[in-house]
Amino acid sequence: MSRYRKVAITLHWLMSLMIVGNLLGGFLHDLVPRENGQRAFVMMLHTSFGLTIIALTLVRLGWRLANPPPALPDYFTGGERLLARAAHWAFYIAMLALPLTGWALTNRNDRPLLFFGLFEVPKFGLDTLTARSFGEIHETLGWVMVALLALHIIGIIKHHMMDRDNLMPRMGIGRQRG
Repeated sequence: MSRYRKVAITLHWLMSLMIVGNLLGGFLHDLVPRENGQRAFVMMLHTSFGLTIIALTLVRLGWRLANPPPALPDYFTGGERLLARAAHWAFYIAMLALPLTGWALTNRNDRPLLFFGLFEVPKFGLDTLTARSFGEIHETLGWVMVALLALHIIGIIKHHMMDRDNLMPRMGIGRQRG
């Protein structure tokens, strides 16, 4: 069974860490104290990683289009093939829509949007009311991403523990079974 190329594997795991970290930062930022700019720092990291995720998703999509993924195993049913493809494309949509709605949400105040504190990123120029309307969408998409991740992990467990197939080595984990 063929593997993904190293670039695809690296992008997958790097973005996985960023996405999980950003989900945690987004859902838990209200627990961070406001004093001494702690919450503002967390949110600056959250938005900066969100912008990075947009850029890396575009790189990843370009890579995928130029370097098609390895074929799914022959023993996959039509339903498994459909679910695998749908899940991958749902991830790509969520990896763009979630941070884009967060970027739009930054228009709700006059604070600059700083990329890791290094430089200012332009905002969309939305009025405050329109920008605030993206808050619910952004939060809902966060929960959609959590659901996608849960389904992905359930799929991993199914293939590794129940089917005992060789899908894990495709993404750089473990060795192929005999």
